[in-house]
Amino acid sequence: MNIILLEKIKKLGDIGDEVKVKSGYARNFLVPNKKALYATSENKKYFEETKTEIKSQNDKLIKDAKEKLKTLSGQEVTLIRAASDSGQLFGSVSTKDIVNSLAEKNIAILKNEIDLNKSVKNLTYEKVTINLHPEVSCEIILNVARSSEEASTQKKLGKAITSDSENEDNKIEVSKELSVQDEIKKDENPKKINQEVNLLNEDDKTKETEALTEKDKTIDSDTAG
Repeated sequence: MNIILLEKIKKLGDIGDEVKVKSGYARNFLVPNKKALYATSENKKYFEETKTEIKSQNDKLIKDAKEKLKTLSGQEVTLIRAASDSGQLFGSVSTKDIVNSLAEKNIAILKNEIDLNKSVKNLTYEKVTINLHPEVSCEIILNVARSSEEASTQKKLGKAITSDSENEDNKIEVSKELSVQDEIKKDENPKKINQEVNLLNEDDKTKETEALTEKDKTIDSDTAG
């Protein structure tokens, strides 16, 4: 079936392109959602008469989407859920949960703008694509954990913690990293102090030498007199 696109669609074409698609895809999705017209002679004529208006409207939608992108891009959605030791959720996380979480930050998006073709049923730390417009998209982080502390650890590690034992191992790993950083700082301080002490000692030696030299000069002067 041939259709005329009213907006840019990935792997299909740009506005005004006449493309061939499966009839079910056109009938059940593209045409009802005003993304395309059936490529009849009447619709071809209609598009030619209104294409300037259609493209102008599309440009406005792109501009609005880019404005929203400024506040949405890089956001992290943290959801605390009960889960088993293996990381399986007692329930699931859906696009509605993501929409509601972003709404709490005064960021409004629609469920169909979230590229998540599944229900999340396990703890996760992953990137999720948000399509604000066919030509404007960005990624956010979905962080599903059993507690705020675990969510923080997942963020540091950049991955999900799928078991309690792994949680303990990761806590130890993070703790070790912090301890190493502290030891480095401690090691640096004594070195710095020793350097400063050595400099002071050198200054004292120089002053002592100068004082002895002056004393010798005074004695020689008295003897000569």
